[in-house]
Amino acid sequence: MVSFAKKLKVYRRADFFRTRLIWAYRAFVLCIGLWSAPAAHAQQSIADSLAKLLQKNQPDTHRVSLLVDLAWEISSTNTDSAENCLQKAIQLARASGFIKGEGSAWNGMGVVAEERGQLDSAIVYYTRAQQIREKLGDKLGVASLYNNLGNVYEMQGRYDEALKAHRTSLRIAENEKDTSRIARSHLNIGGVMENAGLFQEAHEEVNKARLILEQLGDKPRLAGAYTLLGHLRLELEMHQEAQRWYRSALSLREQLGNEDKIAASLSDLGVALDKLEKPDSSRLAVAYFQRALNIRKKLDDPTGMAAVYNNLGEAHKHLGEYNTAISYLQKARDIYLRTKDRPGLMEVYNTWGDVLARQGSYAEALGMVQQYSEIAEETRNERYILRSYKDFAKIYAGQNDWEKAYDYQVKYDKMRFEKLNEASLRTFEQREVLYSEGKKDLEIERQKQILLERDARLARNKTFNAYLIGSAIALALLLAWFFNRSRIRARANRELAAKNELIERERQRADQLLTNILPEQTARELMVHNSVQPVRYESVTVLFTDFKGFTQIAENLSPEDLVAELDECFRRFDAIVLKYGLEKIKTIGDSYMCAGGLPLPNETHPFDAVQAALEMQATLGALSAQKQREGKPFFTMRIGIHTGPVVAGVVGSHKFAYDIWGDTVNTAARMEQSGEPGKINLSGATHALVKNRFPCTFRGKISAKNKGEIAMYFVD
Repeated sequence: MVSFAKKLKVYRRADFFRTRLIWAYRAFVLCIGLWSAPAAHAQQSIADSLAKLLQKNQPDTHRVSLLVDLAWEISSTNTDSAENCLQKAIQLARASGFIKGEGSAWNGMGVVAEERGQLDSAIVYYTRAQQIREKLGDKLGVASLYNNLGNVYEMQGRYDEALKAHRTSLRIAENEKDTSRIARSHLNIGGVMENAGLFQEAHEEVNKARLILEQLGDKPRLAGAYTLLGHLRLELEMHQEAQRWYRSALSLREQLGNEDKIAASLSDLGVALDKLEKPDSSRLAVAYFQRALNIRKKLDDPTGMAAVYNNLGEAHKHLGEYNTAISYLQKARDIYLRTKDRPGLMEVYNTWGDVLARQGSYAEALGMVQQYSEIAEETRNERYILRSYKDFAKIYAGQNDWEKAYDYQVKYDKMRFEKLNEASLRTFEQREVLYSEGKKDLEIERQKQILLERDARLARNKTFNAYLIGSAIALALLLAWFFNRSRIRARANRELAAKNELIERERQRADQLLTNILPEQTARELMVHNSVQPVRYESVTVLFTDFKGFTQIAENLSPEDLVAELDECFRRFDAIVLKYGLEKIKTIGDSYMCAGGLPLPNETHPFDAVQAALEMQATLGALSAQKQREGKPFFTMRIGIHTGPVVAGVVGSHKFAYDIWGDTVNTAARMEQSGEPGKINLSGATHALVKNRFPCTFRGKISAKNKGEIAMYFVD
């Protein structure tokens, strides 16, 4: 099954380029009498016609436009030629002062880089084009480039940056009252949110787009919106609802006669049916896949055919027709090998391995899992890495190799655990703190009201009694009344003061609890505004610790003793972190994470982190020596440190938790994993900042998981 993100990207890009290219083709070809060319050869005719026009004498500005249009037309099939055309266009545009043409050429360079998978370069090129269009005041052109940047950020998994770019595009479109572009931006935002797992928010954005597109009668994009709504249902395992939206998309596309999109909708319907894993549904899914396959063959679309072959293999697997499933998977594999489509190969090997395991052919199944596991590790595809761990555990269990099955199950559980956010464990307590504080405020007001009512009642009673006694004893009663009132007020004031003091102590306790959970500045913001804005820090030093052999030690300790040992170590670490002005972020099992340079930025955080790490190792060493003398288990520890940018904030709508995100966090974790017990392992970035204060030993460039080779240093 082709991934949703890939399908949505193709839909957005294809729609953007097709309109521009077809109009360019009509304009140029009409001039030379080629308008009657057969539709089946339109794409090649466009490229041929543009190439012929470039052979003739043209004004420089026209040649720039022709070069850009030709590059865009061939960008998906011949990126080298496309780049050559665009480089010539840039040089000619600069020589002729054609600034608008230069901007279009840089945009084309971004497209070529994106086709090659060079996403960082694509961002650089799109940004240059954006700057040129901003100077020209081309607001809608700027909006298009923000759209392109958002797509690239999404492919990089930088969903916050992608949302920011698409929302900027949306604001421009709203200011310019470009209704069609507004709908497109909502669709893009919905796609990013779906990939980020924010299904409810994604649904709201797509529905905004759908309402606009239905009013405009824009059937092509409306079909895309219906498809996206189907994908969202499929992600939530609402398979019947997904089918309903896929059928709506298919109906529109059949009206439009776009065979490529019809084939995509047929495949979507087949996948939704096959997900039910019922014989009748899977057979109906096979029928839809066969229709899609016939269209892909007619269009001579190998990649599309491979995706359908993989879907057919999956469906026949659910039907128990394993030999048929393998025959389709072989066809898909052969195509993906020719086209060097590694994500496609992972999908095929994953399905193929499951088929073989169901047949009991565990040795062959193991080979399939190993193949897609290698690709997943090389491409850093965490989704398939996680799948491989699960499949390895299942296959080794089938072979009765329980030790390896256990090891991979542990890897699977650990990787899944690492993805869980510790915020979900602390949100309830934080909500309770805020709730208790509100209850105390209400109690204060209630006590004040009771005392006021009591005073008023006493005043009325005394006044009435004094009136009855008469004027003869009025003075005495009046004096007694004043005395009694003062005494009662004094007692009431003492009671109120005592209660206020108790409430204030409870309030301070609640505030202290909140500041223990969150940084003080963040806690104040949360108490005042009931929310915290995320903040990006350009330079933060992140420190990770991990105990060596923790699992083995844990097996020999009771749960109570294990928690006591960890508590003793982490309490000492907390004191060290506080001493050097660092911020404790969280603990995960036997791992401890803190950071310097936030929430209040400073310039000493690299030194503070290294000094804290040295003291942590010294403290643990002394404690371990004591434990060793007593004949008790003791820990040794690895520490990893890295410096770089992060995003910090509070996540969740309840049980608030302060956390940090970004590649800096991942790299710091890799520093810890690549270290040695008793050592402090620095990245090159941190070493460059602290080398004049702390002597270090260069370890060389060491391979780190999902990071490639990284320069590392031990603190001496």
